[in-house]
Amino acid sequence: MINEISNKYENFSDALISEINYNSSIQSRNVEVVIKCMNSQKDYEWETVKLIFKDVLFLKFSENENSSSTLIISAFLKEEKGIIIMDFFPLIFGNNDLKENVNSDFIIKSKSLMYSVI
Repeated sequence: MINEISNKYENFSDALISEINYNSSIQSRNVEVVIKCMNSQKDYEWETVKLIFKDVLFLKFSENENSSSTLIISAFLKEEKGIIIMDFFPLIFGNNDLKENVNSDFIIKSKSLMYSVI
């Protein structure tokens, strides 16, 4: 699923988050993120996509005055040891080399990730 998302939406460059939903129960914690982004497989047409993070292990979202934590320049997406990491504000190095940012304004770590076009 991660490869499919990365192939279609690359690093979510110039994307805009319009909605964040958090659901918690005894069994699991889930986060849904609705994002308007470009699909590289459709000649960079805009799509609205819902990212569904299931069994969230870590969530950090911080919105500060005079800045936006919903306008994405480039996002980091990786699976490491069975944990999916999505950092919406990663460290950006030359040639689009992205690294997880421990001081990120918005980062999610979960056991699974699904998506749908809405």
